[in-house]
Amino acid sequence: MHQELDCWSRWQLQSRFRGPYGKETLEYLCTVRDRVLDRAGLRPGEWVLDVGSGDGLLAFGALHRVYPGGLVVLDDISQDLLDACAAVAREAAVEERLRFVRNDATNLRDVPDGSVDAVITRSVLLYVEDKAAAAAEFRRVLRPGGRVSLFEPITSAGIADHRFGIDPGPVAPLAARVEEAFRALQPPQTQAMLNFDERALLRVFEEAGFSHLELELRASVKREHKPLAWFDAMLDAPASPRIPTMRQAIRAALNPGEAAAYLAFYRRAVSTSPVTTRQAVAYLWGSVEA
Repeated sequence: MHQELDCWSRWQLQSRFRGPYGKETLEYLCTVRDRVLDRAGLRPGEWVLDVGSGDGLLAFGALHRVYPGGLVVLDDISQDLLDACAAVAREAAVEERLRFVRNDATNLRDVPDGSVDAVITRSVLLYVEDKAAAAAEFRRVLRPGGRVSLFEPITSAGIADHRFGIDPGPVAPLAARVEEAFRALQPPQTQAMLNFDERALLRVFEEAGFSHLELELRASVKREHKPLAWFDAMLDAPASPRIPTMRQAIRAALNPGEAAAYLAFYRRAVSTSPVTTRQAVAYLWGSVEA
């Protein structure tokens, strides 16, 4: 593995599952994995491409579904993540059933035309600016009758007027500065997370030439009491390696006295009142003509 881990592998391998809610996050992602793989309809002997394979959650889950005779190809932009998955594969003695390629989702140059039976992916397209190009590449590498199955958070649905659904009241000027800093710290590429919804996702795959598509949107708005440990976890948990944490935005926007006042207000609000959380995710699956 590289001496200096890239930002994606640091997030996936070192940061993502830390804290009091790491186990809960992992359990949720295992549920996502099973739904994506179920809808891919994988069968023994098939070849599967996992685009944006990350820590291998989908890829390793697919291995037993295509056994015997099947092959799983892991594709990611991070060489460190590919190396980490290769090490796991060697330890589990399954390396002969896996292949590793390093490509961007919009240019799967190392995957030949019509070479795989299924393309699977999880939380990848939200980082891709040109989603139509990625969908076209998924279509290109599929054999006749091939399938696609994916999961994507619909990040735009989680935008609310107030952080945690809490009216900032007396700290409103401070809260406005924090939100401004939060946006300023994000590089332009993060706009890819906000420039689509479930309808746009369905449209780009239809235009890419998939003959049958289904999409399931799962959305929730929850207002409930949370412990202060949850608040602290939210302050320090980045949504992605390109998104700053709330604590980083606070430090960038406020002096120590202002930060103390801001945090004291929100801690008091969280400890005495319910907070609002919003989530929307889409599962999309389909096939090309046989």
